[in-house]
Amino acid sequence: MSSAFLATTIAPRIDLHLLRRDYFDGFSLLLQDEDGVPFNLSEVVVCASVWKNTASGTLEQVLSLNVEEQEPLSAGRIRLWLSSAQTASLWDAAQATSMENVFFPTAYVSGTRPFLSWDVRIEREERLADLVSVTAGAFISQTNHTLGSSERVVFSGTTQSSINYDGSSSTIYSGLTNISYAPPYSFTIPSLSGTTDAAIGGSVYRLKQDTVVTGAVVVSTTLSNCFS
Repeated sequence: MSSAFLATTIAPRIDLHLLRRDYFDGFSLLLQDEDGVPFNLSEVVVCASVWKNTASGTLEQVLSLNVEEQEPLSAGRIRLWLSSAQTASLWDAAQATSMENVFFPTAYVSGTRPFLSWDVRIEREERLADLVSVTAGAFISQTNHTLGSSERVVFSGTTQSSINYDGSSSTIYSGLTNISYAPPYSFTIPSLSGTTDAAIGGSVYRLKQDTVVTGAVVVSTTLSNCFS
């Protein structure tokens, strides 16, 4: 199965119906931006997860689906799949969760409709503003950066090569403080308090997350075989 999805504010829904002990050989998704252009998978991070609702009303991750990025990466196509062990762990999670028993007569299975859900999210860089200077971790930008305190940011093209994003978590920064939206536009990253450069150059980017598809997960076990 293959489906195409745009990164929009309203995520389309697909419900997954999985049989106990079976592996799930998966399906393919075509991930596109708001204009319908496929994402270059070398420029985004893709994450797919199964979640459960806890008794306290919070979401807890059950597992991560395996994500296969298919060549060419510029085509934006991924395949999601689960091993037998992963599929079995979903059944365990369903049994441990408050649920409603349901019967699927056309499929000859009985199952549970647990409070399980799944989603696919992407994270991509969004260029915000060029930089002027930094003093003890306090950055000045040329234009309004629109950053918030809970954002994750990266840098590119600055004269401080150690802070430029290289794809690793060590060059992703968060916990912004002293944020200003009036000239001079500024924000402070406490972990970079040792960084000072009167002409740092380069740009600051927000790591923007989008949910591209979501749905419920139903787990079932075979009762009989109509062909036997």
